[in-house]
Amino acid sequence: MAEEKHFYGGQAIMEGVMMRGTDSWGAAVQRKDGTIGVISQRILDFTHKHRWAKWPLVRGNVALVDTLMLGLRSLIFSFNVLVEEQQQLDREAAEKEAAQAEAEGKHQKPPKKQSDMGWAIWLALLPSMLIGLGLFILLPAALVKLLLHDPSDLVKNLIEGVVRLCIILGYIASISAMSDIRRLFQYHGAEHATINCYEAGEPVTLENCRRYSPLHPRCGTAFLLVFIVVKILVGAVLPYPDVMWQLMLLRILMIPIVAAIAYEIIRYGGRHRTSLLSRAMAQPGLLMQRLTTRHPSEEQIRVAIYALSTVAPEVPLPDGFPAPLGAAMDGKLSPESPATAVAAAE
Repeated sequence: MAEEKHFYGGQAIMEGVMMRGTDSWGAAVQRKDGTIGVISQRILDFTHKHRWAKWPLVRGNVALVDTLMLGLRSLIFSFNVLVEEQQQLDREAAEKEAAQAEAEGKHQKPPKKQSDMGWAIWLALLPSMLIGLGLFILLPAALVKLLLHDPSDLVKNLIEGVVRLCIILGYIASISAMSDIRRLFQYHGAEHATINCYEAGEPVTLENCRRYSPLHPRCGTAFLLVFIVVKILVGAVLPYPDVMWQLMLLRILMIPIVAAIAYEIIRYGGRHRTSLLSRAMAQPGLLMQRLTTRHPSEEQIRVAIYALSTVAPEVPLPDGFPAPLGAAMDGKLSPESPATAVAAAE
């Protein structure tokens, strides 16, 4: 029966948190004026249509692609909510300025039309993903290939894994110095603390969530570390091509295989958190999460609770939490109750 229990997950987004439920996803974003905009949409789950998508070593890549697409969609939502608020403030300022100009008899230029910029995220993320592929997958292999010639294939794979880990850690450490990224990491910690509280069986309240760790064994950060270790093990049984383009092609082809195995390991650890093996396996990933999470503020935990309540019917909003406002994907708020605003995902 424990295997049938659903495990909620999510991610930090811009000034908010996204949560994924059994058949829907939801997100909560806090605007500058303190209001909370939430969205809840049904998920057209690929695994529900195709039984083979649930097979071990297949479901991992299906889940990863689905997670990536959902993550991008939730980021666009959060971006649109914040942009819509800024545009609203700009419109109000423009109207005030126009009224003042009219009263003074001055000519006022019509305001420029502002459009939804959600598409800009897609254009920005595409080169970012290509850069990530080159920086974290291809660059370590190229460095080892160019600088080391004598070591065995096993040693080369091991050194490549160490180089890859150092690049990832250095990248995360460098971006964490940015204030916006630190705030994003706080929302990441709020997401984990809320889910930890829920999975512990306690009522999901602000007071209870504050007592829980911002670290979680099913985090994507832990997946990165497991991916690197599995990559070393898989690479140990494969040849290390002498030709550069063959090496690069092999590294790309290995991604779905390594990702599938890493997913199964993370899945096992998440479903057997109390076992000694799972706890031992989770420690390196939890240690790495200290780079990608920060202790959240009460305000950020509140946002995470709002997000979880949109997808978990068994998690009501705590007493004293004002009702949030439903929001559309374009970021516009509406008085419609988020509980009745669940729509089919496009």
